[in-house]
Amino acid sequence: MDKDEAKRILLENLKGSKTKHSSLLTIAEAVRLLINDEEYMSTLKLAESFGVKRPTIESFDKMNDQPKEIKKLIREGQIRIDASTKLSSIPDMKKRVGIAKTVAGLSAKHTRQIIDYYKKHPNLSPEECKKAFADSKPAKKHFKSVEIQLESNEYDAFIAASKKTGVRLKEAGKQAISEWVQKQSQNKQK
Repeated sequence: MDKDEAKRILLENLKGSKTKHSSLLTIAEAVRLLINDEEYMSTLKLAESFGVKRPTIESFDKMNDQPKEIKKLIREGQIRIDASTKLSSIPDMKKRVGIAKTVAGLSAKHTRQIIDYYKKHPNLSPEECKKAFADSKPAKKHFKSVEIQLESNEYDAFIAASKKTGVRLKEAGKQAISEWVQKQSQNKQK
C-alpha cells in the first residue's frame, strides 16, 4: 500500500457512513502508514486532516500492534474496533489473547464489562471472568401493569395514607395488591 492508496482508504472509510468498504485491519494499516508519513507525523494531525477524532485514529492504530491471534479474530469479525482498543489495555499478550478468545463475538458492552472485570480480578482466568460476570448480572424482571379506577374519596384517602406513611404511591399500590393476594390465598386454604 502506498500513501495515495492509504489516503483513499481513509477517505472511503472514516467519515460519514458507518459501513466500512475496507477491512478494519486494512484501515489500521493505512492509518499506521500515514502516521509515519512526514505529511502527518501524528495521530492528531491525521485525525484533523480526515475530519475524525483523535481516539478514532488511535483505535485503528492500536490494531496494528495486536498479536496475530487477535488480528485473526478481527479479520473474522469476532472482534470489532472498540473491543480491540479495550484489549490493548491488557499488557500481558498471552492474557490479552485469552481474554480476546473469551469475548469474541460478544457485544461491545459485554466485552467492555468482562475486560473491566478481568482487570479488577487479574488472577482469574478469562473463562472464570466471563462466568463471574454472567453470574453477577441481575436476572431480568418482567413487569405487568394494572389500571385500577378509584372513586375520588378512595383516591384521596390513598394519597393521604401514602403521604402519612412516607411510602411512594407505586410501592403502596404494590403492597396493597400483595396483601390482597395473600389474604385471598389464605381464604382458599380454609
